[in-house]
Amino acid sequence: MTIQFQYTPEILQRAHELHYKKFLPLRGKLLLFLGLLSAWAGVLLLIASQGKNLWYGIPLVIYGVFAVASHFYMKRNIGKRAYAKLSDYHDPMTIEIDEDLVAITIRDHRNEIPWADLKKGIITDQMILLYPNDKVFFIFPKERFSGDDYTGFTELVKRKIEKLS
Repeated sequence: MTIQFQYTPEILQRAHELHYKKFLPLRGKLLLFLGLLSAWAGVLLLIASQGKNLWYGIPLVIYGVFAVASHFYMKRNIGKRAYAKLSDYHDPMTIEIDEDLVAITIRDHRNEIPWADLKKGIITDQMILLYPNDKVFFIFPKERFSGDDYTGFTELVKRKIEKLS
């Protein structure tokens, strides 16, 4: 089976959200938790000191608000940031999938990945992510498949990859 595919910020956004949700649920929220904790500590300090420790309480609240705002900004823009980093993948690619390997061709470069090199995967009704290691994944969005190819690919992934989420 062959699919034509091109990364877009929107596809990368969905893929990264899925990746963080499945494998790094706390890491993606660490800045949010620290911001909320800081703001809460600042408010408690201001209340407990009856406004006498403004030099300690107000900076904690400001930092907390800034950290929470940064978390939501970064979360909403991870696809755009990943797209900017992956400049080699802006061109259209052809992905060939068979029983032995997954081959990705971009321009004149062909990368063949045997199924044995793919350690884990995530299957959803909209996308499949395949991981050669814990930090790198290949994206296979459903909308790039035709007919029942996505269902067939899902079954192939289930047969070939042992660790699925």
